[in-house]
Parts: sequence; C-alpha cells; structure tokens
Amino acid sequence: MKKLFFIFSILALSTVTAFAQKTDDSKDALAIINKLWEAMTAHKPADILALHTPEAQLVAIMKNREGKTVVRTMKAEDFSKGFAEKKADILEDMYAPKVEVTGDFAQVWGRYVFFVNGKVSHCGVNAFHLVKIEGVWKIAGAASTIDAQTADARTGDQTVVKSANGAINRTGAIRCICKFQKRRIVL
Repeated sequence: MKKLFFIFSILALSTVTAFAQKTDDSKDALAIINKLWEAMTAHKPADILALHTPEAQLVAIMKNREGKTVVRTMKAEDFSKGFAEKKADILEDMYAPKVEVTGDFAQVWGRYVFFVNGKVSHCGVNAFHLVKIEGVWKIAGAASTIDAQTADARTGDQTVVKSANGAINRTGAIRCICKFQKRRIVL
C-alpha cells in the first residue's frame, strides 16, 4: 500500500510540475510578443530583430481593390527596419491573446485592432509561432490578416464592428467604448 501511495504521489507531483511549467511557458511566450510591441513603440529595430530567429518570416494576407487575396511575405529584418523612422502615431492591440504550448513550440494568436493617428485603420488576426532555443522563446514566424474594411472593438461582452470610415454597426450599444491594453506605437 505504501508503495502504491508513493507511486501515486510521484505521478501527481510530476503532473503538477508539468502543468506549472506549461503555464510558465505560456506566460514567457506571451511576454516575447509584449516585448515586440515595446520594441516597436521604442523604435528599436535591433530589439525587434533580436526577438526573432534568423530565418523568421512574416506574412500579411489582405484583399486588393478587386477583392482578390494578396499575400505579402517579408523577412523579420525588413519588418524591423520599418520602425526606425517615425511616420505616424499608431496603436495596435491584440486583445485576449490565446497561447498554446507544446514542448519547445508555442503559438500566440488573437484578433487585433490597428489605429493610425487615433483612427481605426484595420483589424484582423495575428498569429505568432515561437520556438524555444536554449531556454529562450524566439519568434520563428508570424502571419496577420489585414481587413481595412472593418475593425472590431469590444464594449463589455458585445462585439462592435466599426468600418474604416468610423461608421459603427452594432446592436444595442449606445457608444463604442474600447477597452484595450494600451500600447502606443509611433512610427
């Protein structure tokens, strides 16, 4: 009986330890994405690049004026260079991100709204793939959909759809109150 209790205790402890590690890994993976926002805000291309693997690529998926899907791919280095010079006051919020971790692989994804000079520019979904290299999470790749026609914001439990020209399509909401984690990014 003591032997069975000992084995059960070891199994329970290892399960708790594995769960705690997965929770820590989730937090650490999300922290890398938050560092990305911070580096973008601070106009530090080298810091942005340091968060990526050397081979990392980013993909943007959007519709052109004719409604056809356009896919643009760039290296992380090219992406980082876009933050070296101030062009506009921007704010991107990936609210309620979801994190999945399996071993040394993590995925962080979620819907986002992107503002330029205080106005909704576009929305979409960000998806980041991270790998743990020598104990450190790095962004191996990312993809984002870009929908310039609509952007969503949250008012309590409701989802409000706001067009790029500012018109709000909603049911029952008197005004759009966006509750986001504020990340001011200036390009």
